[in-house]
Amino acid sequence: MLRQIALIDCNSFYVSCERLFEPRLRSKAVVVLSNNDGCVVARSKEAKRIPVEMGVPFFEIKDLVETGKVIALSSNYTLYGDLSARVMTTLAGFGRSQEVYSIDECFLDLTGDPKPTETMIAARCRVLRDVGIPTSVGIGPTKTLAKLASEIAKGLPAGVFVMPPPGPALAEVLGKLPVAEVWGVGPAFQATLRTWNIKTVLDLARLPPERMQRKYGVVGERVVRELRGEACHLLVEGPEPKQTITVSRSFSRDIAALPDLRAAASSFAERAAEKARSGHRAAGAVTAWLSANRFKADAPDCGGSLTHVFPVATNSTPELVNAVDAMVRRLWELGQPEGRWKKAGVLLLDLVDDRARQTSLFGEVERERAGRISTALDEASRRFGTTALCSGTRLLSKNWKPLAGRCSPRRTTRWNEVLEVG
Repeated sequence: MLRQIALIDCNSFYVSCERLFEPRLRSKAVVVLSNNDGCVVARSKEAKRIPVEMGVPFFEIKDLVETGKVIALSSNYTLYGDLSARVMTTLAGFGRSQEVYSIDECFLDLTGDPKPTETMIAARCRVLRDVGIPTSVGIGPTKTLAKLASEIAKGLPAGVFVMPPPGPALAEVLGKLPVAEVWGVGPAFQATLRTWNIKTVLDLARLPPERMQRKYGVVGERVVRELRGEACHLLVEGPEPKQTITVSRSFSRDIAALPDLRAAASSFAERAAEKARSGHRAAGAVTAWLSANRFKADAPDCGGSLTHVFPVATNSTPELVNAVDAMVRRLWELGQPEGRWKKAGVLLLDLVDDRARQTSLFGEVERERAGRISTALDEASRRFGTTALCSGTRLLSKNWKPLAGRCSPRRTTRWNEVLEVG
């Protein structure tokens, strides 16, 4: 039986999320900016035609924004994450199994479906009707070919493209595509392929897999085999257990005051603890770090990190916040008297399954109490938002928060920001 894999890609996902609640943005050149409104991370097709390049710093397109040729918005990750979950839930019923690959992409196994094209057209219509997000779908015998097909689908009225089975028809399609379109072929990879006179996807597919294996190992070999229709990557239905968890942010300006740093670090520790609990992970150690502004020549050399090891692996918010706060205060002291910081972060290490972690003979009552507190915090966050309950140090300052002056309301997750009609 021929394997059939579908790759569903949300079109200009961040922009589509913004347009869902702002019809005035439709048919306009729209870009979404990274944290601190630093650079472009998403573009509408109208913005691409100007052209606005991906990753361009905001200051380079500021004149286009000020003249009204481009509308720039701050990232609204709360909104994007919620709409992504709705899209993936809607798509889950259309295949034998599903792999959520990223916030705006997922794979579905359609093997055995007698009419995969019709199934995916129905899936696109359901997502557009129920969630409001447009999608493109590529279908092929491997993940790599499905990914290529989804790019072709973006230019088709039906929004679905099926790669032919291995043979002359597939060769004809691959011969029209530049090698840069292949999933996983980055700039360094492309530079080597140019020296081999590899220009199209078909050229790459015709390379001996052994040659790719010698140069790029098993990863390179699998690229070639997947382009030939040999499935090397299976669907991963559940996420792999995390080995580390990182939460970090750049500040809107250089920070010198200790209350600002403590508030930021506590917020990061809280978020890291939430992520750990949601994945049933517990940390054996936590690292807190601060870094100076590397783009300023006169910035003091005050960056650094410290690590705290727990006697028993934990995902307790109070325990993690206390450990991180102590380390940040120490890092601040080491950076005096001229320390100024642009970024901070928290890294959870030595993660284990919190349902099967090694415990201690002592302190079980305190850990049970901490667990109940963390459970209550999670429930409050789900019902009333992440700022409903928080550690006291988080309230010391708001000066650290990233720039987001162009951010849209969180329409689907905050009662006070729900769209009002009439």
